Amino acid sequence: MNYFMSKEEQQRRKELAEHARVMLTQVLPVEDQDETSLTAPYQGYYMQVSISPLHPLLVISLAKGINHPGSAKKQRLVNQLNLTSVLGSHAINQDVGCYAYRSTHWLDTELDENRFQEILDRCFEEADRGYDMLKSG
Repeated sequence: MNYFMSKEEQQRRKELAEHARVMLTQVLPVEDQDETSLTAPYQGYYMQVSISPLHPLLVISLAKGINHPGSAKKQRLVNQLNLTSVLGSHAINQDVGCYAYRSTHWLDTELDENRFQEILDRCFEEADRGYDMLKSG
């Protein structure tokens, strides 16, 4: 397989990622950031938004504490959620006691605030669906 990218394509992807990052810092209450990710609270979740200019990808992760994360019933429910989830994946981290939802999106065109909000709303709906199913299990 040939993974060669022209300098122009590399630059285009870098600019898409940089534009997305600037826009995100303007619309989100960013609490922390590093070279690849931004973190912010979002409707009761801890949110991390990561941007990869190389691929180019936008990754949204939402996490929230959950009681009894190690139960066998919750593990079965996570498996069921992942079988029916199209947009992302659900997980429970037993070590820190949290539920997490992660969704990856191509960043192949310029990301504007409306498109980001649409993506985020869909992620939130899916995360809430998973969390609601698991919190009682």
